[in-house]
Amino acid sequence: AACERAMLGLASLSIGFITKAQCADLVPCKPAIARGRAYKLSFCIHSVSLPGLDGKKLKAGQRPFVTVATGEKVKQTELADWSQDDERWCFGEAITMEVAPHEDVLISVVCNKEVNLGLAALTHGTKCVGSICIPIASVLPMLHMQDRDIDGLVYTTEGISFDVLKDGAKTGRALMSFETKQAPPPAGNGGGAGRRNLCSEESWCNLSARGP
Repeated sequence: AACERAMLGLASLSIGFITKAQCADLVPCKPAIARGRAYKLSFCIHSVSLPGLDGKKLKAGQRPFVTVATGEKVKQTELADWSQDDERWCFGEAITMEVAPHEDVLISVVCNKEVNLGLAALTHGTKCVGSICIPIASVLPMLHMQDRDIDGLVYTTEGISFDVLKDGAKTGRALMSFETKQAPPPAGNGGGAGRRNLCSEESWCNLSARGP
């Protein structure tokens, strides 16, 4: 199945991002202003499980897609494919964005709204199913070097499972990984220090370990 190929070799490290009061709106975390050296980071979207969005009953045009936003930049995936065996939405896509160590990236799961006109269905706006706010500083310590022969050295993470949240409630889980061809900054230069700040009560999105 598509999900099996996307998840092959991924050790799922379960991490949840818990939002504070200002993160409880449709967009739970406003991307922060970037500081420090920018570099290209690929967001590998493997799959999303959404208990409230049954692929067997959904119309083709209403399949979910994922948007990745940082600052004024927004990119999106193609529509997901439903895996009946795994009961999850599969993407298998990588979105590359230029980010800085102190930026926050907003990842949203979105569906198109359709209006049935009898012989045709028109897309009428979109609906956000849930979002994830990811501080880049929390990703940097997880990157490890990997030699991919033809591609050369790549810095990548394991598969990471995130809670998808809307209005403070969990609406699903997203399996992702991250990679870059540029060496991440060393701990203490936007890496380790940034992660310690995440766990303070002043941060927008606190990081907490969770079970699968």
